[in-house]
Amino acid sequence: MTDLFHWRTLTTAINEIPAAPSFLTDKVFKTKVQALAEEIDVDVVVGGKRLAPFVSPVEGGIVVAELARKMQSVKAPRLRPKKVLAANDLLSVRSPGTALYLGEGGVDAYKNQRIGVELADLKNMIVRTTEWMASQSLQGKLTVQQENISFEIDYLLPESHKPVLTSGNYWDEETSDPVQDILTWKRLISSDTGYTADVAIAGTDAIDALLGHSKVREILNYRNFNVGEISVGRSNYIGRLVGVDIYEYDATYTDSAGASQNFIDPKSFIMVASDGPFRMHYALVYDLDNQVAVAQPFFAKSWTEADPSMLWVLAESRPLPVPHWPECIVYCATVIKPV
Repeated sequence: MTDLFHWRTLTTAINEIPAAPSFLTDKVFKTKVQALAEEIDVDVVVGGKRLAPFVSPVEGGIVVAELARKMQSVKAPRLRPKKVLAANDLLSVRSPGTALYLGEGGVDAYKNQRIGVELADLKNMIVRTTEWMASQSLQGKLTVQQENISFEIDYLLPESHKPVLTSGNYWDEETSDPVQDILTWKRLISSDTGYTADVAIAGTDAIDALLGHSKVREILNYRNFNVGEISVGRSNYIGRLVGVDIYEYDATYTDSAGASQNFIDPKSFIMVASDGPFRMHYALVYDLDNQVAVAQPFFAKSWTEADPSMLWVLAESRPLPVPHWPECIVYCATVIKPV
């Protein structure tokens, strides 16, 4: 008989539980890579647009230089939330409209259901944090500051790919030209990488300024757009400008102080070539209690304590989003005129 509380069972379950939609992870970091170590090599490609040399019919191949790379070996961050379920919560529970459970088989069914619900919540917490990590990586750096841990990963996004608008060029100013900015940034990505920028993720204020601009309104009216006609997760599809699909990203999370925060600043605009080498890496999860190294995106286990009587449920994941060719990104911190 299968042990429903064994780590293998719980790990299989948590990896199969559907997670909440994560736009950045699903849209940009589509490629998932499972590492067989706890360190991830953050290789950043430099160059890569050279032409192949020609040879005559009687010549052998010509040796070419390898791609230049800048590599950081990073120990993948650990996400390890856990919950405690008290005995009286698990053993004296009734479903709506039913009698109190008193050992007629309903208790085991309820415990399994309850653990499934708590596992799903733990997974969604991890997924939200992974989405936050993805949003940070698209801005060039992943910086974590907590009481128990502090670290920073620099993805080496060039300054030329972090444009700064000046007075008269902010999108909420009539003298600006958002369409030309988007086209310029698209050409920059293409020129530096050979990839075509096809996706833009913008904050709510940036979208308001973009859609309110007279030059953009002319294009939208000319093309008879239905603004917001498509919704993906928490991100609304706005429309297509100069070959770039633009999404409004208004998703929020609750920080450690209980305040609501945006995954990306409402004033920011991010453009990516989504076919570029964006990868979500997962490192091994080590668990000494079970003497295992788990090569799965998510690991889960449970254990009991005798006094006080309680059941613990834990989930762990070690994700690390990496834009391996940072020039596939253009990040403008604000397209709105500072107050």
